[in-house]
Amino acid sequence: MLKRPFPMLPLITALLTTNTFADGLEQPAPECRALTLKAQQPLDLSDYRGKVVYMDFWASWCPPCRISFPLLNELHNELRAEGFEVVAINVDENREDLLRFLEQCPVDFTIAVDPEGKCPEAFDVVAMPSSYLIDRKGIIRHVHQGFRKEDIEAIRQLVRALLAEPA
Repeated sequence: MLKRPFPMLPLITALLTTNTFADGLEQPAPECRALTLKAQQPLDLSDYRGKVVYMDFWASWCPPCRISFPLLNELHNELRAEGFEVVAINVDENREDLLRFLEQCPVDFTIAVDPEGKCPEAFDVVAMPSSYLIDRKGIIRHVHQGFRKEDIEAIRQLVRALLAEPA
């Protein structure tokens, strides 16, 4: 089970007003053993090779996640034909919380579940939400912690730049 590092994390996450974009990480994305929500199949990042992936770690108790989902869904639908995918990994321990959130914030992109917290551990997630922009070769190129509405334009520019790179 994923244990919140400390009880105040949701409040601190809600108050988070700065974001981190880390350039040049150049590390392969680690394997992630989450299950896709719809198909209940293991998530295999190698299936996304050749695409730009925005891997988002989120939870139903995360206020910035409510802001990000509609905007990420719009970006996903806008750029999917060019090879962009959003994969959102939920870390809630209670499946009903996840399903309630998705009823209020429906999306078209892939949702995976990891109530044991193995994926956030592999990616060294320290805040909710935390997102990893992965290039067509499976290399983490940017990390984004937190989310504000105005962040979507910077994310769009980063995604477009990666989509423009050769596969």
